[in-house]
Amino acid sequence: MRGLFIALRGAAKKRQVRKLAIGCAAVALCGGFLTQAAVADGAPAPAKAPAQPAGTVTWGGIGWGLGIAADFDVGGARVASASVVNNIVRVNDTSNNVGVSFVLEAHYFFTDWALPAVKRGCVYSKGYDPFNCNDIGIGPFIAIEVGGGTSATPAASSPVTGYALGAMIGLHHPKYDSNGVLVTTDTSSWNFGIGYRVDPKAQVLGDGLVANAPLPVGDSIRYKTEPRGGIMLLSSFSF
Repeated sequence: MRGLFIALRGAAKKRQVRKLAIGCAAVALCGGFLTQAAVADGAPAPAKAPAQPAGTVTWGGIGWGLGIAADFDVGGARVASASVVNNIVRVNDTSNNVGVSFVLEAHYFFTDWALPAVKRGCVYSKGYDPFNCNDIGIGPFIAIEVGGGTSATPAASSPVTGYALGAMIGLHHPKYDSNGVLVTTDTSSWNFGIGYRVDPKAQVLGDGLVANAPLPVGDSIRYKTEPRGGIMLLSSFSF
């Protein structure tokens, strides 16, 4: 008698478990049907989060650029040409005291100091932060100058006419692909620098000759070259 009671109780439990499973399946089917019906009726589907770029700045470090520089002599007047007028030394041309030239520069940009929004990297969206998600870097640079002075093309004998070392700031606008992912291979930037420039062969009047002073007896106009320091203002582009 007791065995028959246990068997009946087990059968009842199995029947309840089966009913619970059937009920869960029915709920799932109804939920899917309702979701499909809502989409069919024009209701918006759940929005998917856009792909997000990495939260770190990928631009910076070592780079190089091509640009144009203006240099200003601070160590005295360079003399392009001079003559003797009524036995007085007259300088005819000092235009190379301010020169414009092409430069090739190498730099290292630090980016960790940047503003929090820039430091974290820009989150892709249709609206940008007040700084338009630009990366800003600053660091040292070294440059060689080609075709300095008044010449627009380098001389055949000495194409490098100056050297400079200073500080530079770079501006980089991040690029994103169609999926909103940051393009990490883009290293383009617009750079501005200021530094100390050295001209290894600045032409000046020879020893003993002074501008606007009498020409020494028996002498003539002579020139010499010497190292001369100055200031360089530089603008370059990195690719």
